[in-house]
Amino acid sequence: MRPPLDVSKVRAILIVVWTTIFLESISIGEGARGTVLLHRIANTAASKSMTRRRNVAYYGNISIGTPPQHFTACFDTGSADLWMPSDSCQSASCAAHQQYVQRNSTTFEGTDGVFFIEYGTGAVEGTTVYDSLQLAEPLINIERQGFGLADQASITFAVASCDGLFGLAFPALSKQGVAPPFFNMLQERLLDAPEFSIWLNKDTREGVFPAGELLLGGINPARYSGELQYHQVIGTRYWQLELSGIKVAGKGVSSLKSKGVILDSGASLIFASTQDADTINKAIPGMVFWEEAGLYNVTGGCAAVPSLPPLTFTIDSVDYTLSPQQYILQLPEDDPAYCISAVMGGGTQQYLVLGNSFMRSYYAVFSVGAAFNGSRVGLAPST
Repeated sequence: MRPPLDVSKVRAILIVVWTTIFLESISIGEGARGTVLLHRIANTAASKSMTRRRNVAYYGNISIGTPPQHFTACFDTGSADLWMPSDSCQSASCAAHQQYVQRNSTTFEGTDGVFFIEYGTGAVEGTTVYDSLQLAEPLINIERQGFGLADQASITFAVASCDGLFGLAFPALSKQGVAPPFFNMLQERLLDAPEFSIWLNKDTREGVFPAGELLLGGINPARYSGELQYHQVIGTRYWQLELSGIKVAGKGVSSLKSKGVILDSGASLIFASTQDADTINKAIPGMVFWEEAGLYNVTGGCAAVPSLPPLTFTIDSVDYTLSPQQYILQLPEDDPAYCISAVMGGGTQQYLVLGNSFMRSYYAVFSVGAAFNGSRVGLAPST
């Protein structure tokens, strides 16, 4: 008798096969490269100053439809989907942002597809649709881009810095069943090279512009020093790399469970499993657990930060070091009594998430290979 069909295994195989075919079909055309300058400011709709400061994200401007409707998008290497709030969404999360009006676009195409995406800070659901997409300078125009039209969003997004998300991870991670915008650009041969790069400004004061830069189709040598060190991507969904170890003041931290790291521009901090976060923070002299907040605080307050040791992440045997000023946050920014570690729990045991606390220190190039196992990430110190 034939054994029962394992649907989950079949789906996993199909994802790998589809991704392989998709990436092998990419050819470089006589395209271009385009720059999106990023802002970094918290949405003032947040009622508490602590919430505003924690909710800061990097975002840029995009346009959807004909004539163009203008939005702000948070560019997220940790997810793969583009979505914007629909004018049919009545929740507070949607009302706080610019909403897409489908009847106002002559190039809108509806579908029967639905989507649900759960993030670490909330969830959205709605329908999958198509329309034109424009972004960057010089302008990159995608004539037909699939994206999500959110008709429900959790209250968390009401205080988000941007109207919606612009995923930059691999197609296999998509919940919408359409090519993410960057990969659509590759299919349409709109870019010079199958890569994008991200620079985040080390100056995090509110109002500093540009707060960052997303370059589609190339690399900006002015944004980094030294040579780029390239690392092969593990898997087919995330920009995940192999973690060789972590060091504090040059000494290895033992008993870590995580074996990989994910570069995630949509995460503000560095996330690990609760166990690994405890292990890392306890290895840093001068850090003490603040039970009321569930965070690690610097003993002696912010004045003691310069005396803390460097924190090093070793990726494929290459060391990437953060100074204490880079892995410690002052929250709130006007209270020198509270400086906390950017390494926080709540993640998975399989990998660490290296968010903006790491990416502000290192310029990152995300390069798509000719097959799903040929992609790489290049890292070099940011200027």
